[in-house]
Amino acid sequence: DVIFGACGASSYLSTMYLSELFSLFPIPTVIKVGEAVAVVPELVPGDLFLAEAVYPHGLNYHGDGYRYGELPGGIPGAFVCPKVADALAGVEIPFKTGSLMSGEKAIYERGEFESILKRRYLYADHIGAYNTSSYGLALTCYLHQAKYIDLSIIAFGLGGNEEQKMAMHKVALEHQEDASRLILRLFEGGTL
Repeated sequence: DVIFGACGASSYLSTMYLSELFSLFPIPTVIKVGEAVAVVPELVPGDLFLAEAVYPHGLNYHGDGYRYGELPGGIPGAFVCPKVADALAGVEIPFKTGSLMSGEKAIYERGEFESILKRRYLYADHIGAYNTSSYGLALTCYLHQAKYIDLSIIAFGLGGNEEQKMAMHKVALEHQEDASRLILRLFEGGTL
């Protein structure tokens, strides 16, 4: 059985929504399909991006021993996603992998994003994309011991005016069917 749901663009809302689903159904795997902003030049609008790990915007990763923003109770600072990319090897639909940062605020400007990284992160080479819902879903799956798979369609890059953003978003929408086909491939291969 498959349950479909729409939770909106907010880690808070996605956490509450998925928590309610867990109270109603035994869910072994959650697959999130949505949009993300590329923060590296290797990702362009229309790319399919499979997250290897989800980092929350707001934790301090400087490594100085002071873990600003870390949740209590031994909850990891980032959630590692299952290695499903191996199950998609040889599939005709191209996709890219990397780490995703998730926060509450939509960020479209490079200067704004880089100032966040400078304040909180010692390095950012591994972070490829940013969105506003994945961390809430990943945290909820962690607490309920369920697998979490995160597939994003890159809808924007950092920067650009409103007209350019609209054009980028249109390109991203054209790749929704490709995202669905990747998910079906995971089902067909018995990965889920």
